[in-house]
Amino acid sequence: MKKKISLNYGCALKKVVGKEGISKKELQKFSSTFKKGLFSLSQKRTKKIIGFADLPYEKKLCEKIIKKAQQLRGHYDCMVVLGIGGSALGTSAGLEAIKGSFFNHKPGGEREGWLKVIVADNISPDFISEIFDLIPFERTCFSVITKSGTTSETISTFAHALNLAKRRFGGDWKRRFVFITDPEKGFLRELARKEKVESFEIPPNVGGRYSVLTPVGLFPLACAGVNIRKLLEGAASFDRVCFEKNLFKNPAGIFASIHYLLYKKGKRINVFMPYVEKLKTLSDWFAQLWAESLGKQKNTYGKDIFIGPTPVKAKGVTDQHSQLQLYTEGPFDKVITFITCQKFENDIKIPEIGKFEFSKKSFFKLLKAEEIGTMFSLLKAGRPFLEISLPRVDEFYIGQIIFMLEVATALWGEFANLNAFNQPGVEFGKIIAKKILVNDRKVLGNLKKLKLKEYSV
Repeated sequence: MKKKISLNYGCALKKVVGKEGISKKELQKFSSTFKKGLFSLSQKRTKKIIGFADLPYEKKLCEKIIKKAQQLRGHYDCMVVLGIGGSALGTSAGLEAIKGSFFNHKPGGEREGWLKVIVADNISPDFISEIFDLIPFERTCFSVITKSGTTSETISTFAHALNLAKRRFGGDWKRRFVFITDPEKGFLRELARKEKVESFEIPPNVGGRYSVLTPVGLFPLACAGVNIRKLLEGAASFDRVCFEKNLFKNPAGIFASIHYLLYKKGKRINVFMPYVEKLKTLSDWFAQLWAESLGKQKNTYGKDIFIGPTPVKAKGVTDQHSQLQLYTEGPFDKVITFITCQKFENDIKIPEIGKFEFSKKSFFKLLKAEEIGTMFSLLKAGRPFLEISLPRVDEFYIGQIIFMLEVATALWGEFANLNAFNQPGVEFGKIIAKKILVNDRKVLGNLKKLKLKEYSV
C-alpha cells in the first residue's frame, strides 16, 4: 500500500503555539460548518456545476494525450506553451516538480527524446522576443491554451507564432500546433474546425486555475515525459480522503478550516513555503488558486464582504535570510504553510572543511536542520503554522497535493459563502484593456485619472 501526503496541524493549536493559535474545542465546534460546506461542495459536484474533482478518472482522455505526446517525441525537440494564468501555472509547477529545475537545459539524450517545454506566460515584448530567438523553430511545436478561445495575451502570442510558421512552412503549419480550448465556442475552436488543427477540450465546468489535471496541464507535461497516469492516480487516491465527512480525518478540511478560523482572528496572510527547490513554482500555482478563488467583493447573496486571504510565496531555505525576520517578529497577521519532503532522490555529503559543524554531514541533514530550526523559531515566537509533508516528490504525490489544495480552496469558499469559481475582478480588467485597444472614447477619457501630471515627481 502506497503512503500518502500528511497534514500536520498541531503547531496551529493554542496548546502548542499559544494564544495566537486556535483551540481544539474551536475546531470541534467548527465541524458542523465544515460538514455543511462539504455537503454543498459535494452537491455542486453531483450536479456537474463543478468538474475539477472528477478529472482524475478521465482515463480514455489520458491515453489519448499520451498517444499524441509520443507522436511528437522525436519529431520535435521543443514545445512552447502559449497560455497565461491557469493555462500556464499548473504546467510550470508540474514540470519543475517532477522533471527538476534544469530539465530544459539537458541535451536530448538525457531527456530520452522528450520535449523541452517553454511556457510563454507573459506578453512583455522582450520576453516574447527572447523566446522566439531562442527556440529551434524547425524543431518546435506549440500548445495554444485558452478556455475562452479569445484570451488577448494568448491569441496575440499565437498570432505571432502563426505568422512565423506560415512564412516558414506554408500550409504545413497546422501539424505544429495543438489547440486546447472550449469544446464548442470561441475563436480558437472555430479555427480548429476550419483548419482541421488537432485539439483537446477544456471541460466547461472546470475553471482555469483548477484545470491542471485537464489537457491544459496534462498534454504539455506528457510531452516532457511526465507520467500523467501516475499523476491522475495520485489525485484519485485522495478523492475519498478529501471528501471524508469526519473533519479530523480530512486533510483538505482541516487545512481549509484552520486557515478560515485563523483568518477570522486577523491572520489574513498565508505564507506558502516549500522546503524543496523543485516545488518553488508550485507556490505560483497555489497563489493564483488561493487569491483568485477567495478574494471576492460579494458573497453568494450579493452582499458586499470584501474578503480574501492573501497568499505570499516564500522558499526554504532561501527566505530564512530575507523574510523570516518579519514572520517571527513582525505583525501577528500570518499563518505559514510549510511543504516538506521526507526523502530526496539524491544526497551529497559535505566534505570536511576546517571546524565547520556540518562537515561530514549530508545536505539532506543540513536542509532538515534548517527546516526544523525555522519551525522552532516560529513556535518560540508564538506564530501558528502547518506542514504538508510528502514522502517524496513524484507524480503520485504531486497529484495528491494538487487535489488536496483544490478541495481545500473550494471548501474555504463554502465557509465564507462566496463563489470560489469565478473571477469578476480579473474580467473587468480584461474588458478595459480591449476597449483601450479599440480606442473607446469613454475609457480613454477616464485614463486621464491615471495620469495626473501635477502629482508626478
